Amino acid sequence: MEEKIPLRYQDSQIEVKVPRNNFLYAIKPEDVPILKDEKKSIRESLQNPINCAPLSEQVKKGMKVVIIGDDITRPTPRERIFPILLDELNRAGVPDKDITVIISLGTHRYMSDEEILKCYGKEVVQRVLVMNHEWKDEGKLVKVGSTPGGIPVSVNKIAYEADYLMAVGSVVPHCLAGYGGGGKAVQPGICSWETTGKTHLLPMEKDKFLKLAGDTDNEVRIEMEKVAEVVGLNFICNVVLNEKKEIVHITSGDQVKAHREAVKVAKKVYERKIPALADIVIVSAYPADIDYWQGAKPLSYSQQGLKKRGTTIFLAHLPDGISPTHCELGEHALKSYKELKKLIKENRLEDLVCASTLLQHAKIMEHSSQVICISEGLSLEDKQKLGFKHAETVEEALDMAFKKQGKDAKVGTIDYGGDVLPILES
Repeated sequence: MEEKIPLRYQDSQIEVKVPRNNFLYAIKPEDVPILKDEKKSIRESLQNPINCAPLSEQVKKGMKVVIIGDDITRPTPRERIFPILLDELNRAGVPDKDITVIISLGTHRYMSDEEILKCYGKEVVQRVLVMNHEWKDEGKLVKVGSTPGGIPVSVNKIAYEADYLMAVGSVVPHCLAGYGGGGKAVQPGICSWETTGKTHLLPMEKDKFLKLAGDTDNEVRIEMEKVAEVVGLNFICNVVLNEKKEIVHITSGDQVKAHREAVKVAKKVYERKIPALADIVIVSAYPADIDYWQGAKPLSYSQQGLKKRGTTIFLAHLPDGISPTHCELGEHALKSYKELKKLIKENRLEDLVCASTLLQHAKIMEHSSQVICISEGLSLEDKQKLGFKHAETVEEALDMAFKKQGKDAKVGTIDYGGDVLPILES
């Protein structure tokens, strides 16, 4: 007898068959009720924000407003949220010509015009200017001081000079920030690579790279919010989604307090209890599967559902390969955590942002005895660079895993692994 479990791959599903005697758990986002009237709920959230005045009372005619929005790596339904937000700003006296949307790329690749149109929708692109955060161009950045922790802050100049700065995003687990959303739209969203690099390396001294997901009190999240405070983030609008990208919750207002209210709901959706740690975990990287830079997140989350030295089967599309913007990821991925820390402390790794992902990758490879990768986007050479084993199918990968872990090995599966966090039952 077999358990038949569907897992997302690209925009379709793959059916995974696990012998019933080996099956331990199958987790995916919790199915919670969606908003009954999405448009009404968005408007009400903007009019009744948390810990601040309604949006209509904070902006006025003559103001230049900048809205920070997610890039293509996030599932936020921008095309449904932004028209309502623009209408609300219009009613408060701010016309479309005084509104600019900046895409919070962090250090991701710039989005094409077609991708922007697809993500934001025709109405938004026709009404307001939607532009990439051009983090590679120092002339587009401005130095604005430093955080109390001493991290220098350089940020998008247009955003900093705006009269009013807002951010729209979704709240899902994040490997460094605990949860996405909130002030993360500013850092790393619209900051320089240096500011981002120094923030992302904060967990190095305490070796916490696999222990931060789900924790909103961690030092990285707090420092990100300090950066957002220095920059002057006035207002956020954050949503929690189900696996169909339907909104189940929305909060607006103060970048910290509104975010934490959204996190309470997100935990119910994305943190899924498991009865025990598995010997083998099969994880679908969707929706964090555009490249391995994103895919490292679901791979890291899956380790919380896996025994030490277990086997991870990594199901990930990754059409952009390892990373279009961080070549050092492939160059140094076979180095140990100890070696990488030494290189960083000796200032021998130029890309500080990449350094944090390399440390996370090293921790993953220390925890798993092997990572077997099924991916059309990664070449055999790419997989070798990352230290992964190759398999064409999940069935082939399971055969390999049982040979490594034994015929009685217990198997767990994680669908929608880019957002799901396994939590061991106490």
